[in-house]
Formats: sequence, C-alpha cells, structure tokens
Amino acid sequence: MHHTNMRTINNIIDMKRFFEHLDIDGRYDEGITIGNDLMLHPFKAKNEAPLTHEPQKLTNAVIAVCTAGTCRLKVNLHEYEVEAPMLISLLPGQIIEPVEHSANMEGYAISLSKRFIDMVNLPGWQQQYMLMYNNPLCPIDSDKLTAIRFFYAMLYHAASNEENPFRLQVIENLIRVFYYGGVYQFKQREKRSYATKNSIVERFISLVEEHYREERLIGFYADKLCITPKYLSKLVKENTGRSAGEWIESHVILEARAMLQSSDMTIQQIAASLNFPNQSFFGKYFKRATGLSPKQYRRG
Repeated sequence: MHHTNMRTINNIIDMKRFFEHLDIDGRYDEGITIGNDLMLHPFKAKNEAPLTHEPQKLTNAVIAVCTAGTCRLKVNLHEYEVEAPMLISLLPGQIIEPVEHSANMEGYAISLSKRFIDMVNLPGWQQQYMLMYNNPLCPIDSDKLTAIRFFYAMLYHAASNEENPFRLQVIENLIRVFYYGGVYQFKQREKRSYATKNSIVERFISLVEEHYREERLIGFYADKLCITPKYLSKLVKENTGRSAGEWIESHVILEARAMLQSSDMTIQQIAASLNFPNQSFFGKYFKRATGLSPKQYRRG
C-alpha cells in the first residue's frame, strides 16, 4: 500500500513538472509541420505577408484562435468579423478570401489533413461538419481561451518531441480530447437564421454545396427535394433573401475564381471541371456574373 501511494505521489509530481514545462504563456514563434498531416502555425499581423485578397480553396481543416486584434474575411462568399478572443473553424473545400486585419492581430492555427481527420475518427463528426461549415466563428470567454491555449501548448510539446516514436498517436489522442471537451461544446449553438427557418432550405444549401460543379438548374434541386422549382425558389428567397439561382451561381463563380487565381488549369479545363459544355459558354456565364472574362480576371 505504501509503495502504491508513493507511486501515485511520484506520478503527480511528474505530471506537475510536465505541465510547468508546457509554459502556456510561451509565444511558440516557430511553426511545426509533420508531413502533410499536421501544421502548427502561430501568426502575427506584422510578420505576415500582405493580404492577396484573392480566394483560396482549403485542402486541410484549420482551427485557428485569434488571441488579439480583429480581422475581416470571407468564407464561401459570406463576410465575417473576427474579434479576439475567437475560435475560427475552417474546413476542407471552403474558399477563403481575406479582406483586412488590424495591425495587432495575432493568434495561432492548427492545420489538419483530411486523411489525418479520418484517421482520428472523431465521433459525431458528420453531424458537426455542417454546423461548423455554416458557422465558422465561435466567440470564447477567458476560461475557454485559457483551455485552448493549454491544449495548443500540449500539442506543440507533443509535436516537437521528434524522439517519441508514438508522437502521432499522442497527437491523435490530444485532438480527440480537444474535440470531446472543446470544439464539440463550442459548436452547440444555433445555426444561422437561414439554416434554421426551414429544413428544406437547409437541405437545398447542402445539395448545392454537393452538386454545384455538375448541376446549375433549379429543377435538379427541386426534384431532389420532391417539390416544384417555383415553390423551392419562393422558400429560398423568403428565408435567405437570395434566390435559388443566386445561391447556385455564387458557388459556381466562387469556385471558378479560386481556380483561375490559384491553379494552373487552363480556362478550358476549368470550364470542363464545372460541367460547362464549352469554354465559350463558361466565358459568357462568368462575364455575366463578374463583368470580366475569365482571361481578364486571371490577369488581375
């Protein structure tokens, strides 16, 4: 019994030393990258390159914490105001467009590949995905900020320990703990108004996000929802202030803009990837929506 008590005391002492070593107030000025799966990246506005103001499509999930300052950014055409302290959740496939930031903005970000997220196998992830997709910002209080900073410190400590052969397994379990006790709770709030007023509208928006590359006709989405195109248009307009056609077009144009700016694809290849019959048809569609031809837009 005495030996058991001593082991417990020693374990507590070891844990205390471990937590003291974490130094949650540390700056962690250097980022850490593990293959294509994980990147820890602290950021300060004064250290960042000037904003490009061009849309970029994410391939990884990004969990960022703004600890100071403010910024404005567009996520899938919606503009958001970020004011510290705030948690920002961005998901693969979303298109991000920076607008501006204050000179004192800073924080840190965690980037996770889709492969790594699948490997971690977070419970209830699919149910949370759409809520996070439609609600990327989550204000946090000082207690939650401390908890997030503590988590980041633990993750940073684990990721920087290259000698540990179980480094990735440690990181996986830390991510699970954060999800169970952090993100999952932070995201238990109401969806934005357009997604709560009518379940049909919410399903329509989800269908558009899934099929806009192949389908641009309202009839396709109305058939999926087993209602008439006229009734679908009425519901969408009443609940979101935008027509069903505008929702579809905005997704197509945003994707086209991102590909024109951040890929080496030819205009013909972009037209084909968005299921346009030919480059000319795509060019007319793009110019009608933006006032510029694809070539003019790409030249900037």
